[in-house]
Formats: sequence, C-alpha cells, structure tokens
Amino acid sequence: MKKYYLIAAALLTASMSFTACSDDDDNKSTQEQSDSKYSDRKYGREAIDACNFLADALTQANNAIASSQINQYESELKSIVANVVDNVIVKTYTNLADDTESLLNNLKGLNVNTLTQSAINNACSDFKKARNHWELSEAFLGGAASDFDVDPTIDSWPLNRTLLVSYLSSGRTDFTDEEYDDASILGFHALEFILFRNGSPRSVSEFQGNDTYKGFTRVSGASELAYAQRICELLYQRTCQLQVAWEGETSSNASRVELVKSADLEYKTQKGYSFGDNMKNAGNTSISTFPSLKDAITQLLSADEGSCVGITDEVGNAKIANPFSSGDVSYVESPFSHNSISDFQDNIRSVRNVWLGSLNGRSVSNSFSKFFSDHSTSRGNAVEDAYEDAIEKIGEMPAPFVKYVSTIWGVAYEDSEMREYED
Repeated sequence: MKKYYLIAAALLTASMSFTACSDDDDNKSTQEQSDSKYSDRKYGREAIDACNFLADALTQANNAIASSQINQYESELKSIVANVVDNVIVKTYTNLADDTESLLNNLKGLNVNTLTQSAINNACSDFKKARNHWELSEAFLGGAASDFDVDPTIDSWPLNRTLLVSYLSSGRTDFTDEEYDDASILGFHALEFILFRNGSPRSVSEFQGNDTYKGFTRVSGASELAYAQRICELLYQRTCQLQVAWEGETSSNASRVELVKSADLEYKTQKGYSFGDNMKNAGNTSISTFPSLKDAITQLLSADEGSCVGITDEVGNAKIANPFSSGDVSYVESPFSHNSISDFQDNIRSVRNVWLGSLNGRSVSNSFSKFFSDHSTSRGNAVEDAYEDAIEKIGEMPAPFVKYVSTIWGVAYEDSEMREYED
C-alpha cells in the first residue's frame, strides 16, 4: 500500500487565483560534495517526503475531476487530453527515437581497431540525451509501454551483472536475435555499463583489451562493443514502436512504421487504433478502450501504474527508498553514468510536462494547469508547488547518488551483487 503524507487543508478547497510555476528547475551541480553530506540521511528523507506530497496532490486533483459534473467541462477536458497526446506524449517519444537513432548510428560499424575516444564520447552524449527523453516519458507508461512490455525490455534494473558476465565471458561477438530473452541484461542499463564507468566515458584502451570492472576481467572489450551494438538496435526498434504506437501511421514516420513491422512488433490497441486515438476518443467505446473521459484522465494523472502518481510513487518509494531506506545498494538506477539524480528529476519533470501540456516548462491554454487555475486554484497550486519542491529536494541529495547510499550503508556498489564471483 502506498503511504502518502497528509497534505494541507488548502489542497482540499477551491479558489479562483492562480500562481504560475517557476521555470527555474535546472539540474543541480553533480560535483561531489563534502564527505559529511554523504553520511547525512536528511537529504534522502526529504526527497522521499516531497515525492509523497506530490503523489497526494495529484490524487486530490484527479479526485476533483472525477467527482465533478464532467459534462460541464467535457469540451475543455477533451482538449486537454488531446494536447497531452499530441504535444507531450508523441513529441517525447519522437525525441526518444531520434536520439536513440543517433546513438545507434554512432555505434554502428565500429570495432576495436576503428574505435576512437571521440566516438565513445559521442555515443555517451547520445546515450544521455536518449536517457533523458526516456525518463521524461515515465509519467505516461500506461499504454504501449506497458501493453507491449517495452518498459521492462528496455529499462529493467538492477542490471544483472552476474548473468551479464556469464553471457559475455565467452568472448563472442556474434549475438543472435533468439538469445535476447532476458530483459535484465538488455536496454539502457546494459548499454550504460558498457559505455560508462565512474560517471565518465570508458577509455579506448579498455575496449581494446579486457574489462577492468570487478568480476569482468575475463570479458573482452570487443565482445562488449559488439553486444552494445546489437542491444542498441533492439532499443531503437522499441523506441520506434512507442512513437508509432502513439502517433499512428503517418507520412513522416513511415520508415519507422516499416521498421516496427519488420521487427514483428505490435503497435495498435486491441481495437485496432493508435494509442493516441484511443485516449483522445475516450468514452467512444467503438474506438477507445477507455469507458469514459474520466477513465482516461485517471490513467494520465493518478492510476496506480503508468501515470503521474505511478512514477512519482516509484521515484520516492522505490528508486530512492530501496537503496536509501532499505539498504539495497544494488538497486541504484544509472550507477555507472552517475545519472541517477538527473533520472529522478526527469521523472518528476515528466509529471510537470503532463500537467502543463508542454515540454518547455510553460503552461499552455489547454492544460490541467489552466483548468485548475480557472476552477480550483488551490489544488492546481498544490500540484505545481509539489513538483517544483520534489525536483529541488531530489537535487539536494549529494551526487552521485550511488556514492550517497554506499556511504550510508557502508557497501560499495561493486560488491552489492557480485560477492560470489571471483576472478
């Protein structure tokens, strides 16, 4: 059961004033702070609490819509939902596929003899861009990402280092499609392990010899590079699947539609429509799987999974709390690129984007932000204050997050899974 903190009584009352949210939510510096900060549990507790407040505020906002006479606001709410689909969901998935394609093009054709440090650095830069857009999509995992198992296939973690070292230790470079059946060694986190160490791109010399990571010293860089290229192809297929599934078939995405079809990946709902049309036509049961507009809005805002509340709860009570509160240091997300805190903040920004109806941090006229400004300002302000506070409190945790939780629990990340494996 989710445990949310009680929120101020003002959250439950409606008024008619509106305060615009701040755009000043840039990432905090990721340079390492003083050692004393790494042993202070205050920062993790405050980040978790802030996420819980945001989940409560979103739940209250959705409850207000669900309990309303929706006919009075139907046209307005339909416009909001359509805008979220077109200008948040489809655009985010298009950006994700674009950056994954760039990453694939940087890796494609490379071998240890032609590899340069510049190529590795460029691949790492593209990886971070793609990762950013994936994290910005996690407020709307409900739909294609869940229905077609895209999320677990490309973003399962913790990375199963024990399985990965067993898989790569043969030194092979000829990986076949049929072998990719365990999501724990696929996707972003396997790529991250191969491309990054200690927050920086790996060196060419390491790829040209054997890995130096604990437990992996029998694994060749050539095998890792070939594996990275193959799983990046799979990652690109899946990100195209997300774009096509939500956007539908268009002239501009025709090549990606063909790629998805050739990979034999599903991209339509059970009723044969795009997921965008499915949400826009909520209540029209001949087209949509949503029985009503309220159901579609609940999926966006506060469903248990694949929604704004779903990702907010996951950030606070799993992504942060599992390693921080429970001591499961192996659960740290993005430990090799040191991108954890940015990942967490981008998850909350994905909530903000759904709320504001845009990707630029500014509210548009057909948005949940404007709707609550007009009809229930205190609830709207509560959501906006809460996501700004969550972004800030997450950013105040000492970076990198993997060092923070390792210091708190006295367990090095390298030892958190691989203790039974000796070179």
